[in-house]
Amino acid sequence: MSHTRRTYLTGLSTAAAMGLAGCLGGTTVDTSYDCTLADRDPVASLPQPTQGPAEAGVTVEIYEDFACPACRDFALGPLDSLKDDYADSDVAFQHYDFPIPVSEWSDHVANAARSIQDVHDDALFFEFSQAAYENQAEYSWQLIGDIADNIGADPCRVLSDASGGTYEQVITANRDTGIERGVEATPGIVANGQLIETPTYRAVSNAIDSLLD
Repeated sequence: MSHTRRTYLTGLSTAAAMGLAGCLGGTTVDTSYDCTLADRDPVASLPQPTQGPAEAGVTVEIYEDFACPACRDFALGPLDSLKDDYADSDVAFQHYDFPIPVSEWSDHVANAARSIQDVHDDALFFEFSQAAYENQAEYSWQLIGDIADNIGADPCRVLSDASGGTYEQVITANRDTGIERGVEATPGIVANGQLIETPTYRAVSNAIDSLLD
């Protein structure tokens, strides 16, 4: 699988360039976007964002926290390589939210990503996720809005969902599933129900190969 990687430059020249987008649920969201945040109804369920065959023989579940540096390193390194190397195999990779949380952005970015999945599709979810990890050290409301805008999503909708926690039930259910699978830290990797203790390329590759045999 070939990936087209975009690098999103989202720095602002001065704080004065930012406008107040609004407050939602006690969260103040400062961005340059001229929008009113909407308090949307909670969403209880969504399918897992998936890359690969719908009925794959091997399904690799990745439990991750968008604010976790180890998750970033795994997503942008070993996981990217695994997706490329098994692109023509009977293997699917599924995202699961597993906020530890590392920071307030653990939930905010997870909600933003799920908003994009819900409105658009899995492909745009993963495009947002990639850009989020690439800019993890710079998380801000402006960054979330900028990434959404750059990939063609509505930044106001995404900011509303990210700040209002529209997908908290989905995220909590994902985390509960991870705990049931034995996940204790992120990134947590499970292949066909088998917990992989070490989240490295070799460990995951060996597990996939044994399941494909």
